[in-house]
Amino acid sequence: MREKIIACKSTFYHMAALVLMLLVLPLAACQTGSQGYKSNPEAIAFNEAGIDLYNKGAFEKALLNFDRALEKDPSNPAVHFNKGLALDAMKNFEQAVISYDRAIELDPNFADAWNYRGLSCLNLSQYDKALESVNKAISLNGNNAVYWESKGQVYQAQDKYQEAVPCYARAASLDSADVELWDRLTYAQMKSHLYEDVLKSTDKSISLDSTNSFPWGYKAKALHELKRYDEAIVAFDRALALDVNNPALWYSKGLTLETLQRTTEAKKCYDKARSLGYQF
Repeated sequence: MREKIIACKSTFYHMAALVLMLLVLPLAACQTGSQGYKSNPEAIAFNEAGIDLYNKGAFEKALLNFDRALEKDPSNPAVHFNKGLALDAMKNFEQAVISYDRAIELDPNFADAWNYRGLSCLNLSQYDKALESVNKAISLNGNNAVYWESKGQVYQAQDKYQEAVPCYARAASLDSADVELWDRLTYAQMKSHLYEDVLKSTDKSISLDSTNSFPWGYKAKALHELKRYDEAIVAFDRALALDVNNPALWYSKGLTLETLQRTTEAKKCYDKARSLGYQF
């Protein structure tokens, strides 16, 4: 299950979510080998305050509270993990890795720490380290969709779309109600020229959220590549009904109309794309 709280989105859609737990309770949000990290009351209070501030977007103040918690109890891996997430949210990826490393040192089976360490390495363009960390998370819990999604992101960041496809597909099979996962899979399939597969993924995404223009646009593009031009126009129209000011959609629809030799209509689409800032 995807974590509930989205802390930040980086270039590679790095998603981090704070552990929703108290230090004296089991880490229900983390797939770790430890059950119920314990700490003293002062550390618990500072950690809880940090979580609350983090969830409100006050990352620097959250970080101060996590540091205070660690002053009271430096041996709690969950607090080091939370500190890493706060540093990630502040885009301080190098320091985040250090915090995740400390969490892992204290609990080598802390799968979430391995996963988010990998994403921090990804943001540092350290692709080998990122893949190694995410693979470790998967080895600890291969049924976590987030970890497979992270692995797909590592490959996608390197333009290795064919390698990303099975990772996103695995993630989507584990969390089939997540529209974003289907969209990630669609994009990787499109870049891999797997147009028939794109149609399946977009249909799934549309069935989950028919108001999302992304799958309609990619369905239209896949239909164009499959030379099903009339169907592509219908899909472009559905996408544009949801996102009328998307210049790329207008341009792509123009290309399909031009292929059908409907040049007057194509010109109108190109003109609309230009008016919205599309350069071609």
